[in-house]
This record gives sequence, structure tokens and C-alpha cells, in this order.
Amino acid sequence: MQLDLSSKLAFVLLFWLSAFLLDWSVNLILIILLISVRYLVPAYAPQSARASRTFNRFLFYCSAIVVLFAGVNALFLRGGDVLLTIGRLEFHEEGLMFGIRTAVRLLFLSISILLFFMSTPLPDFIRFLQQKGLPPQLVLVLLLTLHFLDQLPARIYKVFVAQEARGAPVRAGIFSRSQALFSIVSPLVLTSIIESIDRGTALELRGFLYQPAQRPAVAYEQPRRNLLTAAVILLSVAIVIYSILRWLLV
Repeated sequence: MQLDLSSKLAFVLLFWLSAFLLDWSVNLILIILLISVRYLVPAYAPQSARASRTFNRFLFYCSAIVVLFAGVNALFLRGGDVLLTIGRLEFHEEGLMFGIRTAVRLLFLSISILLFFMSTPLPDFIRFLQQKGLPPQLVLVLLLTLHFLDQLPARIYKVFVAQEARGAPVRAGIFSRSQALFSIVSPLVLTSIIESIDRGTALELRGFLYQPAQRPAVAYEQPRRNLLTAAVILLSVAIVIYSILRWLLV
């Protein structure tokens, strides 16, 4: 199944609207479908082994976050039946359901956008935005931001190793780690700002901000009438209309 970037962005819009407008149980089913799409649809396959590992690690951490989020809300939001009692701690049904609903929506939002960027090469995405007529300044900011996020884990590891080599207690207890936090964050922020400025200047000198209005067509450019994109957008509009009517009639 081949999807161009217009169709993939339309699906992201559909998923985000579904996360806010549809019931959490529907979102849970869509989360399972999204995870299956990552393995079954070549257009959503990871672009690299690192992207695949990041996605799998994200799913593992999210499962723990959902359990923690639901448990904390069940503990502090009182209402409904008491589902579990541990000592003096009581976990209530209303808080548990609120935590599950909120966690599922956030998880659905995160997976949908992560799946898009994991399966879309950054140069193709930037080139697509340029062809759609976005202001070059906005495209440049987005390019630098995405590049910073992509390189952030590697930079954190380098700063961590460098501070550890200098004798900083980065592997000690919580108190020592808190004291060493500033020495880790400061070089990370400063080097990122300097590199972003240098990269932006280099792109500007190469004419990135002065692209001609007419650009040659590329292989992934969508047809004049992309029926799949139109169908997904119509489905998104239908979900919005359905949600408005349900709100008015209830």
C-alpha cells in the first residue's frame, strides 16, 4: 500500500480528531490498529533500526505510564465504588476511569504523530512542505526543531559521558544527580543553540530561504486528485459533524 505525504498527514488529522471527539474505547481499538499498521503497511515501516527501537521502547514506557496515571487518579479522585484497598489507600472507580480515558487519548495522540515521523524521511517532509507553499522561515524553524529532537538522545549521552569523565556524580544517588543536573543541562542547551544558529546560517547561505516559486516535480508528488486523501478528510469532517450533533441532542 503506497501512501504519499498528503494522505499520511490526512490520517494524522483524522487520528487527532478521533482522540478528542470519539469515545476512549474507540481510541483504544484505533491504538491497536495503529500498532498493527506499523508492521503490516510498508508506508508506515520505520526508516531505520534506531527508529524501530525507539518506537518499541516508547510502547513499553507508555504501558507503564498508563498504569501509573490510572493508579494515581484512582487514588486521588474519589467517586464511585472502592475497587481496591491497600492499607489506608483506597482506589476509586471514577478516578480509575478518568485516568484510563485521559491516558488512552494521550497515548493515541503520541503514537499517531510518532508513527508519522518514524516512517517519513525528514528531507522528504521538508521538501513536501516547501512545495505546498509554506513560508521558508517556518519550514526552516521546523527543520531545525525536528533535527534537534532527532539528535537529542545522542547529545544527552555525549554530555553524560563527558561529565562522568570529569568526575561529576551522574550515577550517584538522587541528591547527587540533582546537583549534577545543571552541569548536564547547561552544555546541552548551549551547544544546541550554537549548532542551530550555525546550521540555520549555513542553510540561509545556500539559498534555503530564497527558493524559486516554481519547483520541479518530484517522484512522490501527489496526483491532482488524490481520492484517498479526500476520503480521509471527508471522514474527519463527518466525525466533527457527528460529535457536534451528539452534543446538541444529548
